[in-house]
Amino acid sequence: MKENWVNFKKVKEEVRFQAILDRYGVKLKSTNGRELLGHCPFHEDKNPSFRVNTQKRVFYCFGCGAKGNVLDFVSQKEVVSIREAALLLSEWFDMRETMVGPPGANQRPKTHNTSQKEKRPEAINHPLTFTLKLDPDHPYLKERGLDAQVVKFFGLGYCKRGLMKNRIAIPIHDEKGKLAAYAGRWAGDELPEGEEKYKLPLGFKKSHVLFNLHRVTEAKIVVIVEGYWSVFRLYQLGVQAVALMGNTLSQAQENLLLKSKARCFILLLDGDEPGRQAQDKILLRIARHFFVKSVSLPAGKQPDTVDEHLLFQLLKTKDRW
Repeated sequence: MKENWVNFKKVKEEVRFQAILDRYGVKLKSTNGRELLGHCPFHEDKNPSFRVNTQKRVFYCFGCGAKGNVLDFVSQKEVVSIREAALLLSEWFDMRETMVGPPGANQRPKTHNTSQKEKRPEAINHPLTFTLKLDPDHPYLKERGLDAQVVKFFGLGYCKRGLMKNRIAIPIHDEKGKLAAYAGRWAGDELPEGEEKYKLPLGFKKSHVLFNLHRVTEAKIVVIVEGYWSVFRLYQLGVQAVALMGNTLSQAQENLLLKSKARCFILLLDGDEPGRQAQDKILLRIARHFFVKSVSLPAGKQPDTVDEHLLFQLLKTKDRW
C-alpha cells in the first residue's frame, strides 16, 4: 500500500508554535511581542537560551544548536521523521483531511518508460540531527548489572519526555557510526497497561542495522546475539558482539556482515524455542561465507542472564578476542 502524500507547507503555515509549546508544557516569556525566550526543552539549560519567533514559526537554541520549524520541533521531541511529525500534527489539531492526500497530489505527472521497470530507491535510516537528554544514573541500569563505564560507553540513560518517556533510551548507530535512532526499554519489570517493553520510533528500519557493528569493525571474531542487553553484558566481559534486535537475519544485515573484517562468528541466540529455530536458519546462511560456531544456551536463558563462568566456557575459542 502506497503512503499518502503530506502537505508539509500547509502544516507549517497553519499550526501555531504557541499551541505546540502548550502541548509540551514549555513555558517561555515574550521579549518583544513576536519572540519568546526560555529554557531549552532539548538540553539541560541553566540560562535561558531557547528562542521562538512566533511570526516566522521557527526556533533556535544558542546552547545546543537545536533549530527549525514546528515540524522539526515535534520530530525532535518525539524522535520521529519529519513526515511522521506532520501526521502527528494533523491528528492533534484535527487537520488530517486537509493535510493528507492521495499519492502524487500537487505533483506534475511523470512520464514512464513502459519498457523498463520503475526502480524504487532503497529504504534507508537517515541519521538523526539531535541527541536526547538522558539520565545515566537511573537505578534500573544498576539493577540490570551495568556499571557506570558501560552506561557511558553506550550512551545509555533514562528519558523523561517525548516518545521514549519513562524508558531507558538506547542509542542505535549505523555501520558508519552515525546515530540513526533510539530504542526505548521500559524502566522496570512491571509494564503499565497498553505499554510495550520495547519501543522503536516509527519509520526506523531495524532490519537495515546491526546494533554495535560500528564498534567492532576491527574484530576478527564477533558474537551475534538477539538483544541490546546481551551486547552490554558481553562488552563487560571483554567480548565483541553485535545484536540483530530480534531473532531474524535480514539480507541487509547479512550484507553488513560480509562487509565487516570478521572472519569468524559465534551464534549465541536466546535459549528458547524461537531462538533455537532462528539459530539453525541463520547458521546455514552465514556458514556459506564464514567460519561459524553455534552455541546453545540453557533453556530460558539469555546471554545477559546466564552464569559468567558458563558463558565463557560456551564461548571458548583458541583465538583471542
